[in-house]
Amino acid sequence: MRLINLYIFFQILISSEISIDLITTNDIHGVLQEQTAYFMNPQYPPTIIGASALFNYMEELKKVSDQDLLLLDGGNFFQGSNFGMHDKGQSMIEWMNMLNYDAVVPGQYDFILGNKNLQNIFKSANFEVLGSNFDCLDCFPNVKPFIIKEISGVKIAILGIVNAEINDLVPESKLGELSFYNEAKALKKWIPEIKKVGADVIIVLTSSGVPWDREKVYQKFIENKDKDSMSSYNAIELGYYADEVDLIISGGISKGYNTAWYDPNSHVYTIQNYGNGTSFGHIKLKIDSEYKKFIGIEYVNNNQASHTLFSDDFRPDKKATQWINKKMDNIESVNFELDNPIKYINDEQNDWDISSINTEDGLEIITWNCEFFPAANDSTILALSEAVKDLDADIIAFQEIKRAGWFEKLMQRLPEYDYIISLQASFMDLATIYKKDQFIFKNHQELFSDNDYNFAGRPPLKLDLTHINSNKDFSVINLHMKCCDSGLKRRKKAVKMLYDYVSIEYDNNNKNFIVLGDWNDDLKDKPEQHCFDPFLNDEKFYFSNESIVYDISQASYPKEPYISFLDHILVSRNFVKKSSINKVMTIPMDTYMKGFDVYEAYISDHKPVFLSFKLD
Repeated sequence: MRLINLYIFFQILISSEISIDLITTNDIHGVLQEQTAYFMNPQYPPTIIGASALFNYMEELKKVSDQDLLLLDGGNFFQGSNFGMHDKGQSMIEWMNMLNYDAVVPGQYDFILGNKNLQNIFKSANFEVLGSNFDCLDCFPNVKPFIIKEISGVKIAILGIVNAEINDLVPESKLGELSFYNEAKALKKWIPEIKKVGADVIIVLTSSGVPWDREKVYQKFIENKDKDSMSSYNAIELGYYADEVDLIISGGISKGYNTAWYDPNSHVYTIQNYGNGTSFGHIKLKIDSEYKKFIGIEYVNNNQASHTLFSDDFRPDKKATQWINKKMDNIESVNFELDNPIKYINDEQNDWDISSINTEDGLEIITWNCEFFPAANDSTILALSEAVKDLDADIIAFQEIKRAGWFEKLMQRLPEYDYIISLQASFMDLATIYKKDQFIFKNHQELFSDNDYNFAGRPPLKLDLTHINSNKDFSVINLHMKCCDSGLKRRKKAVKMLYDYVSIEYDNNNKNFIVLGDWNDDLKDKPEQHCFDPFLNDEKFYFSNESIVYDISQASYPKEPYISFLDHILVSRNFVKKSSINKVMTIPMDTYMKGFDVYEAYISDHKPVFLSFKLD
């Protein structure tokens, strides 16, 4: 309560100017509960109280404010946690109604379960849904381009602008008829309309995102703005064109800033909070009382725009805490349905001479890190779809899917396969494809989605299948471990978490496992310098590719000076007996595609690793 007391003190100092409280959230990702912030300090993590503290803060603020509060959200409000996903976002709508939000703009992750799902949960919303750059406003009912809210005699316009890059980030089948046009074009179209209705202050609420290293990104934008025509702008790039806008409130990226960005060209302020339920924004809008003109913003609470909900600074509301905990107690692990209504394209490519790895009596499985997929847009789709068809594997686990919308473009060219893709990852999705005629889909789950710090925000993607011919049930767990910086410590903790889960399932339920992906460690590394020990020390499991990691020609990451074998396939011994293995190798895609430089430009800097084995 120390912060709210400081705020009350400063209220005494308010001048004759009109001062309006603005509260903002963004990228909540369905995280309302108290959390231990290992991502801030792994050794001595602070406690973040969560959403009940924001509820209490606002209740206390209302007692000292003689006017309405303005409460806005910048999108991505439910995806990413079991709380948000267990009922497809409905509980988050209930929560936002309890806080009396005024308006929300959708973000890319809000469409992750489909356009129809988002429309459905918004039916129970007591707040406005804004989006001025929908290509067809009537195909998303009840969305408004802007609203006018009058507070203390000041007409405040709130213009919603959706991240136009959603067209690339979300699969076409999820969006349906929806598409979004350029953010700057939306400003040009709607600002005159807002001026016509007599708005005194104009706020843009967008899900376009303030990027990491905003200074560097802005400088690069200024240097190149006249050279390239951009289909989408992030929030600070958009600010350059926002001459008649007073403030931009952004979501779309969980990176937050304690101070506003001020654009020297348009003189607009831009703010964004940290996401995942860790913080909220509180600033005051300063308006000239005589002419109703925007003067600027005023920070409150430690002279900051964004405030982290630390237990040292905030107090939870008891009723809100009880509401959250009751919801959490009724949530079990979240399983996802298979929902891929793909429109297939019959287009055979034959640009490369790639050999098949398929055998008549074996099951072939590949792990493949496709760096920043798609590395070369349409060229990647064509090259990778040809490679998948030619290799003819039964199952492929992909990592580093940067744009999920483009992954569906890949699948449109692979009618023999079905797929699952991350629904709860923070970035760089995982995806697993499998042949429809050989397997029956049973279940899709993302492990540790509420505790994914050690997995770098990428919960392992578990796919449960039944092999039709053998009637064998097994699980494929696709993972992409943390690299660099604090990577080793986090990888060790992540593997221990995964080992505990797999081992219990193996012992108690006789489960069969294949765990594969980019482990970001080499089996050749010295003891204590890798993360594999829990599995290496248990005879129930073994790495099927261990025999080839010392062959430098088969390094899955072949780039100097870090030539290494980072991509591994772990199996449970009772499911994949060593005597049943047909072959294990790193696929020489560089040879097939006339050189590593060509392969890297089209597909990846990692080479795929595959295992072929017989099933009894």
